[in-house]
Amino acid sequence: MNRGTKQGDEQEIKFVTDFNKNKVGYKDFILSFSKNIDKIWMCRVTTKQLSKLSNQRVFTRSDCYLIESSDPQLTKVLKDNDNYLSEDILNNNKIKFIQIEKSGISIKMIDSNNFQILKLQPDSFYNLFSNYELGAGASIYCLKENELIKNDSVLKGWKTTISNMMSYFKELKLDKNFINDLAVCKKIKEYSNKKIKELIDNSKELQKKIFNGYQLYEEPYVAWYLYHGDNIEKLTYIPFTVTTGSGRSHGDFTVVLKPI
Repeated sequence: MNRGTKQGDEQEIKFVTDFNKNKVGYKDFILSFSKNIDKIWMCRVTTKQLSKLSNQRVFTRSDCYLIESSDPQLTKVLKDNDNYLSEDILNNNKIKFIQIEKSGISIKMIDSNNFQILKLQPDSFYNLFSNYELGAGASIYCLKENELIKNDSVLKGWKTTISNMMSYFKELKLDKNFINDLAVCKKIKEYSNKKIKELIDNSKELQKKIFNGYQLYEEPYVAWYLYHGDNIEKLTYIPFTVTTGSGRSHGDFTVVLKPI
């Protein structure tokens, strides 16, 4: 979910470090995976993995996960790194370990609800929703008359056409000049945002893909848990809103899901 910010990195590092320093405080969580607490540690994700959604190597849903290790060198590595562990540290020190499946955790900043759940480019959007038109509708310009001229590039960027849009949004009874009508474009955008939300809210399969990364990443890179500055809890659903990515003005067309 939103990766790479300095504050986000610091939050992940702090959580992993605190977890490994105070495993007793997370005893119940650890015991749900293993009875051997002494061999269980938290590891931060520092690699990119293949996404089946975009077919690219990207940061995954889980920011950290549990490992099991009996490697005698691990004690020194933990001491040298103040109990912080990451994939890079483990691999650079050639530590032998086993990744624990279904232990992935998404870490969100304690003082922020403004994290990004998911950003979808056109092909990724199509792989989830089986059409480009809804994405184009959500991205359409509809606030200022002088911006309507940009809607031709929106349709091209979303790999669709006026004819396809008219067919998909047939209940709105669009004419061929709809991309130049401010009121009509507003209706298209409202319809699209509402439809995207309804499709997600009515599909457990979509929810697991979007919120957890299920079937999009290999284990343990699916996030089954959420840590938002207090407790580790099951990650099932996050109330969200549909918005447009910030890169639209320079041809980077995306639909973004953000928490409410």
